[in-house]
Amino acid sequence: MAKKVTEHIRLWGIVQGVGFRPFVAKTAEKTGMKGEVANVGGLVEMYVTDTPKRIDNFIEEIRRSKPLPAEIVHIAKEEAEYRDFDAFTIRESGYGEDEPAMIPADLAICPDCLREMRDENNRRYQHPFISCMVCGPRYTIIDRIPYDRDNTSMIDFEMCPSCREEYENIADRRYHAQTISCHDCGPQMDFRLNGDHNAEKTEIEKAAALLKEGRVISFKNMGGYNLIANPFNKNAVRDLRTVKRREHKPFAIMFRDIDEIRQYCHVSEVEEKLLTSSARPIVLLERRSISDLEDMKPRYYGELEKSRFIGAFLPSMGAQYIMMDMFGGPLIVTSANMSGMPIIKDEDEMFAMLDREPLIAEAFFNERKIRVSVDDSVVRVIDDNPQMIRRSKGYAPVPLFVEGGSGSILAAGPQLKNSFALTKGPFAYVSQYFGDMDTVENRSLYEETVERLKGLFRIEPDMVVCDKHPLYYTTSFAEKYAEEHGLPILRVQHHHAHVASVMAEHNIEGPVIGVSFDGTGYGDDGTIWGGEFLLCEGSRMERLAHLKCVSMIGGDGSMKEAWKSGLSYMHAYEKYGYDIEVAEDEVAFDLSEIIDYSTLFGTLEDHEYEVAEKALESGVNTIMSSSMGRLFDGVAAMLGICDYNSYEGQAAIMLEDAAARALKDPGESEADDLALDFHVQVVETIIDRCLQIREQTGVDKVALTGGTFQNKIIMEETLERLRALSFEPYYNISVSPNDGGIALGQAYIAMKRKEEENDN
Repeated sequence: MAKKVTEHIRLWGIVQGVGFRPFVAKTAEKTGMKGEVANVGGLVEMYVTDTPKRIDNFIEEIRRSKPLPAEIVHIAKEEAEYRDFDAFTIRESGYGEDEPAMIPADLAICPDCLREMRDENNRRYQHPFISCMVCGPRYTIIDRIPYDRDNTSMIDFEMCPSCREEYENIADRRYHAQTISCHDCGPQMDFRLNGDHNAEKTEIEKAAALLKEGRVISFKNMGGYNLIANPFNKNAVRDLRTVKRREHKPFAIMFRDIDEIRQYCHVSEVEEKLLTSSARPIVLLERRSISDLEDMKPRYYGELEKSRFIGAFLPSMGAQYIMMDMFGGPLIVTSANMSGMPIIKDEDEMFAMLDREPLIAEAFFNERKIRVSVDDSVVRVIDDNPQMIRRSKGYAPVPLFVEGGSGSILAAGPQLKNSFALTKGPFAYVSQYFGDMDTVENRSLYEETVERLKGLFRIEPDMVVCDKHPLYYTTSFAEKYAEEHGLPILRVQHHHAHVASVMAEHNIEGPVIGVSFDGTGYGDDGTIWGGEFLLCEGSRMERLAHLKCVSMIGGDGSMKEAWKSGLSYMHAYEKYGYDIEVAEDEVAFDLSEIIDYSTLFGTLEDHEYEVAEKALESGVNTIMSSSMGRLFDGVAAMLGICDYNSYEGQAAIMLEDAAARALKDPGESEADDLALDFHVQVVETIIDRCLQIREQTGVDKVALTGGTFQNKIIMEETLERLRALSFEPYYNISVSPNDGGIALGQAYIAMKRKEEENDN
């Protein structure tokens, strides 16, 4: 008979806050294993006594049957001093040593809890905060690791006897579920109103009634407050836009279920999996044409016809499902804040907004404190793969594994669409999305979250990395942090960081051709880059080619005023001639038909044109730019499609929509056909230059990145063409191709710099 031994087993990954210890205990009971399990720091630790073979089988069963939200990154085991155990128990958690810690992101309500919540005979019927081992808030309520109830904001709610019995019963699915609650002991819904209140209605019934009346309400979810309105009510949408100071940008729409989404959008199998995943992201779906919806009521489609894509998502907590069941249709659900400001998470701030915004009818809240505000994530499917557009709720702060990483790095991230990153060994913890770093409020939240994540994951950076732009807030923050902590600082060029983010995600060995197209980035030569062909390897970058620089009208408003980009390109092509001369390392486009078609002169006031033309002639208040994003703006303006960005990327989005119309109905519109022709030129330019670079260098790996590659037409056509020519194309998946992925790229370059210095 085989000799029994005691083994010490440690598991790293998403193994806290997902019912992992109760699952291990149940697996041990089923297999007859004796020992103990505990959360220690950010990992799970076990001691078990049995034969080596039975222990191996036990570990394999854990790996194979783990709870759905759990992820096991690494398992280590070693023989320990022999111990006799009478049973298998869950031991009290410990703080642990300095291992990399991992906690799950917030998890949407699971099917079992949703079923219980809708069961009139269940004691949690209509309980807004129903949850179990595998669902409920995690990151937004945790104070410290390990993930135990006492280390979260649930400490404010003492369990009732019934919940306590479930919590301590190994056979119950809420065994050691840290967010366990019910009508008697959990958080309760409450309200603060602007106007009369019907005392006979429950809080959520009142919310649904107000929405049916066409009012805007505020509603607290896991990561902060939302503003909610009926998308089919013109007055409700108008009031919401007034409150948000958001005139044109489409709102995301929450639906009750997949069937309801399919009434309005096309949904693929991959998209359905995303929509129903525990992260519950907003998924950009191609909408059905309005002609397909004519038989549906109401007739006013409002927010559902603003773009060819609808940002669709499903509820993530019981309270939202209850409200939508009572309302009976889709709802606009957007963050409660002014555009560009952080999402509101605290009651005092929400009530202050309620006082100054009478268009918000009522605020519905609860007493469960949100420790950190987290906005909804945004994802799309590209090339049959999910791709992050905004990485936040449901994903942050789950780390990404970067091969060969060591030490601890603080990557400050970009100025726009900011996320920062902290690394510990090979793990990169990319923060939630913060947006643009132009406001005091966003900067304050950013700094608070840096300290929060440092403490949560016990990270003390030994290096700081930032963008090269001298005027970015993130650059000054990094410089100050490095000086105060006596740390070295590394400055990384913006488009290099874009390419490096792809290299980090895919562990690309050897050199790669980086095609980095976006709106703006501070170049090594002092000009504004944005249409770049780079050769990257390790921490090094060489600029091989770029969009020809033209003199662009500068100033704070130039990124919004697409017409200025249009005039700048018209001026440049008139100066150089339509057959614009390019150097060996430059690329340019044939804009002759677009310029001949241009409607700009008919839309501008005389004084606007005169001032702009004088600036371009004299070079006053102008900048040299190779930006692909500004070229998209200019083409959209010249074609009369959009001459002003009321939200970031509007002109480029509308230009893509025009090209999509031309693909569907060729010849219907000259402007649309020219928009499509421009898209074709962009793809041809990428292919031609990659072929030239491969001939020169022998490199056939290509990283496509930057905000321009959020354009679905260009991205998918480029991928198809590159693969047909035997290139190996890569692109961002777990972080965004826009500036939201910059921090990961910065961290990767710093890791590689350390590795190279150590090798030398």
